[in-house]
Amino acid sequence: MSALLEARGLVKEFRLGRSRTEVAHAVAGVDLSIEAGETLGIVGESGCGKSTTARMLARLIDPTAGTVHYRGEEVTGLSRAQLVPLRREIQMIFQDPYSSLNPRQTVGSIIGEPFDIHELEPDRRKRRAAVQALMEQVGLNPEHYNRLPHEFSGGQRQRIGVARAIALRPRVLIADEPVSALDVSIQAQILNLLRELQRELDLTIVFIAHDLSVVRHMCDRVAVMYLGRVVEEATSDALFSAPRHPYTQALLSAIPLPQPGARARRVRALRGDPPSPVSPPAGCVFHPRCARAVAGTCDAQAPALARRPGGGRVACHLVEAPDEQRRGS
Repeated sequence: MSALLEARGLVKEFRLGRSRTEVAHAVAGVDLSIEAGETLGIVGESGCGKSTTARMLARLIDPTAGTVHYRGEEVTGLSRAQLVPLRREIQMIFQDPYSSLNPRQTVGSIIGEPFDIHELEPDRRKRRAAVQALMEQVGLNPEHYNRLPHEFSGGQRQRIGVARAIALRPRVLIADEPVSALDVSIQAQILNLLRELQRELDLTIVFIAHDLSVVRHMCDRVAVMYLGRVVEEATSDALFSAPRHPYTQALLSAIPLPQPGARARRVRALRGDPPSPVSPPAGCVFHPRCARAVAGTCDAQAPALARRPGGGRVACHLVEAPDEQRRGS
């Protein structure tokens, strides 16, 4: 089965300072494949490149290198005019429900803006009816059509963003930490809304998050990023039951246990702070913080993100090599 949305060797570099000589390696060779109808989670610490990857997948920013493919066709080099049809297929929900809405526009104008851009529903009555139907679909009162964003709570504002994102009936929805700015009780409502919309509209979702409990609830597969690279990718069940990369193990060990009296797990504390993306370490980018790092191996050669026995992909020298690689050694 061919992927619906695919990233091949995505790289994004940002030049810093007045002289523009320093380079921040925000994303450094990411490969991802998203099948139709699934939810892929992308997780990692702040600054690991997950949001930048999301914006390249949505074609909101251009990659420095690598390609993005949608339905088997490369869309990396398309002009702004050529990207217009793609915008109807791939939409995005942003992290901050406050700054992502124009405070001077009414809710009806915000949700109806995609119809203006794509020249749909020119009849005002039909457009108003379509917008109000979207409001009702995401749990908003259609009678609040003429209200401004500041008259809504944070959760309601995020519902406005969701309504705007699904207005054109996209096939792919990229959600960039859509609940991180919301209260816990409201988070559950928005997550359940996304699950319902996925079933109703047959959506494929790329879900960016740093809350691993949310990812486990939402996602079919999970890609773990560290310093601009994917270090592990597996099904949600496999990743949470048997993480294989040392970084993934450390992340999962830090998840609080909700059951009272549950046996405490040993937290795998990481050494030091993440390296700077301006000067990433040689070899495996995780080796300066890894308690299992082997001198002369982990600090000398970057491990490939390869498929391992039992499924999943891991970028680690210390994880068992694929069968064919072991036979050839």
